[in-house]
Amino acid sequence: ADLLLRLKKVNGQVNGVAKMVEQDRYCADVLQQLTAAQSALEAISRKVARNYLERCVTDAVNHGDPLIYDEVMRVVFRNR
Repeated sequence: ADLLLRLKKVNGQVNGVAKMVEQDRYCADVLQQLTAAQSALEAISRKVARNYLERCVTDAVNHGDPLIYDEVMRVVFRNR
């Protein structure tokens, strides 16, 4: 529930930025709002990553799934 609420908030921020761009608002103001949205999305990503490690990875390891290690490597190094 908390995660969904956070995502909806970021969605609202992004929609607000789109309106600012449509209204040709001052660039620094647009950038400030974009930075706020990025920070919020980063916090959500960290929360999802922690949940992934605590629940999904732990469950897979406890059930003896050897493929989980490859999955974790793909997830961690995907954007590097």
